[in-house]
Amino acid sequence: MIRTLAVAALLLAGCSPNEAPAPAASPSPPADKYAESACTRVTLSIGMDPFPPGDIDAARRAIESTDPGIREAGQRLGPAAKQAGDLWVKNDPGVDKGPAYLRLADAQQGLLAACTSLFGDPPWPFTRTPAPTSGR
Repeated sequence: MIRTLAVAALLLAGCSPNEAPAPAASPSPPADKYAESACTRVTLSIGMDPFPPGDIDAARRAIESTDPGIREAGQRLGPAAKQAGDLWVKNDPGVDKGPAYLRLADAQQGLLAACTSLFGDPPWPFTRTPAPTSGR
């Protein structure tokens, strides 16, 4: 009885008993929301006065990305943002923040380059912010 039902189902589907219906196409893979978020956040931080806490958030999201380039750039951005953030919080006028902020800017540019490699030139469809015009 089960075999008869299986053959009937195949015949109704327009197939012979020896060929099964083609499987439905799998949906496209989901977008990398972590990469999208990291790229959006880094475009917000580039060109602004240093605000390392925002860059730390971008780095955290980038590290969660499935894209190896975004993830690696996030791993470089995280320590640079932490070091700049420590100086930013201390706000010691006797400390030269320039080298730390330069490393932060380089790491931001690295993440932006990884984003451009993955998504093309900004502005990207998932962000409403204007494309950064230049680094610091």
